[in-house]
Amino acid sequence: MAIPTATADTCFFLRYLTGEPPEQANQAEELIRRAQEGKLLLRVPALVIAELVWTLESSIYRLSKDDAAEKAIAVLHAPGIQVDDADLLEEAALLHAEKNVDFLDAYLVAYAKRAGLRDICTFDRSDFRKMDGIRLLPPLRRAR
Repeated sequence: MAIPTATADTCFFLRYLTGEPPEQANQAEELIRRAQEGKLLLRVPALVIAELVWTLESSIYRLSKDDAAEKAIAVLHAPGIQVDDADLLEEAALLHAEKNVDFLDAYLVAYAKRAGLRDICTFDRSDFRKMDGIRLLPPLRRAR
């Protein structure tokens, strides 16, 4: 018999991780418990984890990059939760906290390295300069 499978959005994980509001947090906790027991599989797209990190650091929750990364990594490793590109997201979360850079910039660097790419085209260089193993391509000059 196949395990029932569902997906979950960012607010589901926010309720579980923050405990607020309590009624929804309890419902999220129950579903996650079912997943941990193998009675439910939660399949989660990578964008949900990216939004989770961003929201935990926002003015609403004000978590540090370290704390937000820790919570995201806990979700990535939770039994019964299957996240697309979990290893790539974990690498990005660690880089994000370690280098104090934007999560999506860290994800792009992790993605590039995984794909065997060294060059990144960007006009926003501040975060990328903090990360190793990449080369920033200068803006293209307009032909005269």
